[in-house]
Amino acid sequence: MTRRLILTFFSACLLIACTKENGPTESQIKLSEAKIAQAELVDKANHILDTKLTGVFLNDLNHISYASEIALRAEEVFTDAKINIESENITALNERLTTYVSKAGLKAIELLHESVDTTVKFKKNIEDMPLQPLSSNSTSTSDGMVKFLVEQYSVDITACCISHLKDISIFLGQVDEFEHYALRRMIANVELTLSDLIKNPKHAKKYTNEINTIGEQYKYYQSELALKH
Repeated sequence: MTRRLILTFFSACLLIACTKENGPTESQIKLSEAKIAQAELVDKANHILDTKLTGVFLNDLNHISYASEIALRAEEVFTDAKINIESENITALNERLTTYVSKAGLKAIELLHESVDTTVKFKKNIEDMPLQPLSSNSTSTSDGMVKFLVEQYSVDITACCISHLKDISIFLGQVDEFEHYALRRMIANVELTLSDLIKNPKHAKKYTNEINTIGEQYKYYQSELALKH
């Protein structure tokens, strides 16, 4: 009887050992869960890019940035889980997002040029205002016109350029904050630069040359992308 109990006990132990050996390990479970969580985020980002874009870059930029933000969160899933393997899903999504980099950079260059032109035009409008006779009423009229032009310039420069430039900077920072540092720095300083141009319009040419120099980087990105396709 005792021998039978011992044999039964050993058989049970072997069965348990085999069950443990055949089942998934803790690291396998962890990897599986991370893959599922990451795949859900990747699918969400791809769905946005598939269904929300209109083909007009500035209209699409917020959706592209949101998809890029989700891609960063998807990468963090493996990082937080301390999983050091390459994810094909993430690689494919990042390659897809990279196709928008040259568009973002070149649009930023275009908007920076537009901001310079708008500022130079504003300065010229102020300078071209006819001199008023020295009387209280005419001075009041002149001051009112200057105030109107200043307010209109502020509205125009924000709507045409600055708001979009800041959105582009956010997107490029998500893609690679170091690679796009020069352009993002220029965007961060654009309002200070435009203020300087109002005081010193002769600086416009120098600033335009700096814009063009940075723009060469994004023309290169565009040509590389064209070669791939």
